[in-house]
Amino acid sequence: MVIYKVPRKLEVTWIEDIKAIVDTWQSYFVTQFEFERAILEKGLGHAKANNGIAWIVDSTNASGAMPKFMIDFIDKKVFPEFSKNGIKYFITISSGASVIARKTVSQFSAKTHHNGLILVELDNLEEAIIWLKNKQNEK
Repeated sequence: MVIYKVPRKLEVTWIEDIKAIVDTWQSYFVTQFEFERAILEKGLGHAKANNGIAWIVDSTNASGAMPKFMIDFIDKKVFPEFSKNGIKYFITISSGASVIARKTVSQFSAKTHHNGLILVELDNLEEAIIWLKNKQNEK
């Protein structure tokens, strides 16, 4: 289910059976306003209202790089909000992404652990869905 779109940059979707938000990136050239609205307001708001446990970032087709102030914003604001609102797993998919986009993913992924999130790096969305279903079955 599509929750929100930033045209030609980002699509935020919800997968109910795994209780996860999926950010599918086309371009990391987003403004902070676009990012906050898509991630914190729309995405996290939906995850919180529906008992979300995971956030998947699919950068397979992403281009560009986020500026340092955005990486810092993710570290200081976004990840703490994820943890506070029930997000436990932060899953990255960047196998087909450009070198620059993969570097962006590694920069913000490095901030997960000290914010209480479990980082999982996988090759594609299908693997992420299977991984989360397996985690749910462990309970």
